[in-house]
This record gives sequence, structure tokens and C-alpha cells, in this order.
Amino acid sequence: MNFSRPEQLQELENKSEFDLLIIGGGIVGSAALEMASSRGLDVILLEKNDFASGASSRSTKLLHGGIRYLPQLQFGLVKESLLEQKILVKLLGGLYKPLKLLAPIYKDDGFSDLPKIFQHNAISSTAFKIGLTLYDFLGSREKNQKHLKIDKSETKKLLPKLKQDKLKKSFIFQDAQTDDAKLVVTLLRNAVEINNANAINYMEIKDINKSSSKYKITVLNKLDNQEYILYATNIIAATGVHNLPGEYKERSSKIKYSGGAHLVLRGDPLRITGNGILLPRTEDDRIMFVLPWFGNTIVGTTDTESFSGTLDRPFANKQDREYLIRHVKKYFDVKDVEYISSWSGVRALIDNKLTSTKNVSRGHFFKNIDDRFIQISGGKLTGFRLIAKESLKLLFDKNFDLEPLSYTEEILKLSNKFNESDLEICFQHYCVAKPSDYMLRRTHLSWFNANGGERDLKNIIEKFEIENIEKETLKELDDEGLLDKSY
Repeated sequence: MNFSRPEQLQELENKSEFDLLIIGGGIVGSAALEMASSRGLDVILLEKNDFASGASSRSTKLLHGGIRYLPQLQFGLVKESLLEQKILVKLLGGLYKPLKLLAPIYKDDGFSDLPKIFQHNAISSTAFKIGLTLYDFLGSREKNQKHLKIDKSETKKLLPKLKQDKLKKSFIFQDAQTDDAKLVVTLLRNAVEINNANAINYMEIKDINKSSSKYKITVLNKLDNQEYILYATNIIAATGVHNLPGEYKERSSKIKYSGGAHLVLRGDPLRITGNGILLPRTEDDRIMFVLPWFGNTIVGTTDTESFSGTLDRPFANKQDREYLIRHVKKYFDVKDVEYISSWSGVRALIDNKLTSTKNVSRGHFFKNIDDRFIQISGGKLTGFRLIAKESLKLLFDKNFDLEPLSYTEEILKLSNKFNESDLEICFQHYCVAKPSDYMLRRTHLSWFNANGGERDLKNIIEKFEIENIEKETLKELDDEGLLDKSY
């Protein structure tokens, strides 16, 4: 069975009872589908929008160990993430990419994540080195993976555009990155085409009712308004920032929103040459990342208390973009910062009204919504496998794990410029239902081309038989902030 939407819908016509319903097609839900189906369970995943259209395509693309969380004394979370890197490198193929991150140490500009006492000029370098030593220790790292200290001249050779004024030295440490949206749909394709699971996008759950030993689920196909009734013995809700549907809305986990904005710069204008940079301090005491990404450059930050747009379609507003540009100019010798596109993401954190999103735990938690019905909240990208595994263990007396993924090289080869053969692959094997699925999440066409790739839109929409699809796609690209004429 192919992971195409028509085939998935046909399967739903023939089958209505499942061992497990997974609500939400982000990274955790997709991993849970792959693991559950590999153990022979009848599983279906339903997503009300497109797969990975929420936080799982809007991250900073890092599978990091969480060095930022050491000052918060979250040693268990950091150790868990660092050890998870060692597992994921064996499972994700080309979707796991080791990355060296450079952290420059400036006089009068200590790292904002450190406690104030450790940001003083006299001890900031030592404090950061101690943190990196602990980072290496918690990750049981080999000698060739441990952090390095380099002086000012070596930093300049490595990053010639990084400003030298007040620069004291730098540290280099190991982390990793991924393509979050492509990882999600690769997990789903493995589950469907290898394990015979079901996964369908644009399927909104309107209601859930307990019926004897099963749950009765009313589902609406948002693309043709057809309604389905299905039954599931167990439910995992991996709904991110969204509440549960129907009468279960009031039982949803209490969460706190944390936003983040990013710019995509064309090519390598900051001369980072494949290295990432952890910039120490923003004007509101956050940190910022500059990262390579498929031949282009990401500039981004997280932990904003508010965001623009909606939970389904947040976007980086003018103030967000100007903020990022100011900080690029603060740390790099550049006169102008030209960007192709921008995005914003919103993730769910454990609700703690006594602290800011910067200090809220990145750990995950489970809530028992009803008998054999759980909701997952919180967590970070690096921990997706563990979170999915733990959620399944709460419901089933089986051992679950993620097998090495197939199809990773194929999805990485999809071009970021329109061609018919790539779009056909996406129809057949990546459940594309709308032009924006292909442009925003199966490829980087909209992120890597001016004005959201609008120039290719007419050629793309010719392949879709959906009424008013051009108008709808332009609206979605505009909602994402991609049709801003300043790009």
C-alpha cells in the first residue's frame, strides 16, 4: 500500500476498527505510529491539517543535547538527549547530520542562559567551559567528540565575518541537526508502506464518545466534507499546542506557549562554512542560533512570550525579522542582511505561571484523559523516539522501539525547485493533498525561493483537481508571511 492520500482514504472505507488511534501528525505521533505498527497493531493516525504543519516543521532543526538547560539544573533531560543522539545517528540515515557549534566568548557579553553571577567577565569563560565539560561527561563522549577551546585568531580564521571587537576566545562543541518535516513524513511512510499502518491528513476529529470498551470517533474529511465513523480501543493524543476535540476539550492538558522566529538567508553570506554558531546574548536576554541548512543559512531564536498569526499558522512579523537582523549585525561584519523567507513556530511547554517560557522545563509529560486514552505534552525534538515509546508502553504490554528508517535518501533528493517527477513522488509516497504540502513541507521550495515560490505556483496547481486551490494556496503562503514583497 502506498502512502498516498487516495489509497489511505480507500483503506478507511474498508476498515473502521483499530487497536489504536493517534491524534496528531507531528514528530511524536508519527514515531508512535511507526513503532506501534511495527509490532503488529492496527493503528491509524489522523491529522487535522497537513503532517508536520505545526511545531514539527517550524523548529530550529536541531537534534541538540540541550546545553542551554544545564544552568536550569535539568541534568537528567540533558543526559537523556545526549544519549539519544547516539541512538538516532544509527536510525535516521541522512536525516541525522552531525553539526559543530561554535560559541564565541565576548567581554561584557556573557551567555544569557548562565546565572548572572557566571556572566561576569572574570569567570564567564570558565563557567562555560565547566558547562561543556559536564555536557561531554553526560553524553559519555569519545575524545574526538569533546569540546575544544580556540583563541581569537583561530576563531577569525574559522569565521572571518564574526566581529572581533571584545572577542576573547571561542568554544566548539558537537551537536546535530535534522530536517524536521521530512523526518515526520519519512516516519509515516515507513509505518504505512512497510508496516501497513494508516495515516491521513486533513481529517478533523469532531467528536469522541466512549462506547463500551471502545471509543467512537467522528471524523470529517476537510477536503470533501465526507464524514466517517471509526472505533478505537486506545487513543494517544499528540496534539501539541491544540486542545482535545469534542467533549474532551475541557480535559486537555494545561500548557504554555513558547514562540520562536527564524530567517532564511540565501547561501552563506555570514561565511559560517557549514558550522553552527550559538550567539551569547540578545537585547532581551535570550540566545540566538546561526545554522547551515541545505546550502542556505538559518538565523533564529526561541522563547518568545507571544507570536503573530494563529496556532495553525504563526508567522514572523516585521518586528521579529528586524530583531533578528539587528542581532546579526551586532555579531557579524555585514552592512545588509538580505533574507529569502521567514517562519515562526509555537511549541507546547508544561504550564507554569510562575516562570517565563525561557525557564520552563523542556521535559514531556502524559495525562490520563480517560481509560486507555492519554495525551502527550511538552518535550523537545531530540526526544521524540523516547516520548513515543513511553506513550505506547503506558497502553500496551509490549516492547516498542524504532527501527532504522528506509527512504531517507529519497526524500533528501527532492528538489527545492519545481519538477513534475518530484511532485509525482510526493503524490504517491508522501501523501501530498495540496500544493502547500509539497511547497512547504515535502520540499523547501517556498522557503528557498523568493516570494514563497509563487513563480512556480501555476505549474504546480495544474496537477491538483481542487476548486479555488490557487486562491487558497496564495492565502496560506500569505498567512505564513511568505508573500511579503520585501523578501
